Amino acid sequence: MPSGACYGSGVDWLHGAWSALVEFLLTPGTLIGLTLLSAVTCVVSLLCASWALRRLPVDYLLTDPAQVPRRVLVQLLRNTGGLILLLLGVAMLVLPGQGLLTILAALSLMDFRGKRRLECRLMLRPSVFAAINRFRLRAGQPRLLSPGPSRLEEG
Repeated sequence: MPSGACYGSGVDWLHGAWSALVEFLLTPGTLIGLTLLSAVTCVVSLLCASWALRRLPVDYLLTDPAQVPRRVLVQLLRNTGGLILLLLGVAMLVLPGQGLLTILAALSLMDFRGKRRLECRLMLRPSVFAAINRFRLRAGQPRLLSPGPSRLEEG
């Protein structure tokens, strides 16, 4: 059997699968469902982010939280939920939805090496830090304390 025949059947299968996916995604019911999923994800992401920002201690960026031993099941569930959110967020980069916000929510839920450094880098960007503190003030919470320049270089 020539190798070209096998390759051709693979391309035909891929073309058929792609056509079926596009046809499915462009149906009115699917578009309405994706729009509703996008709206729900946006609202849930905003509620979760506001809840988390209100709960942050004032010195969150100054202290390294002690590694709290977690139960294996809890850590597995958090990482699984985070992975699902991460995949949804990546999909929402090309589909309707709040992709970046969902990706950030996923990363905050998951435990991985370098997470603390990534959080600090994102939160200490001047525009982000100012927005966080404005939100905290409106929510009746004190401003987050900012580390000095030497702490930023360590983080």
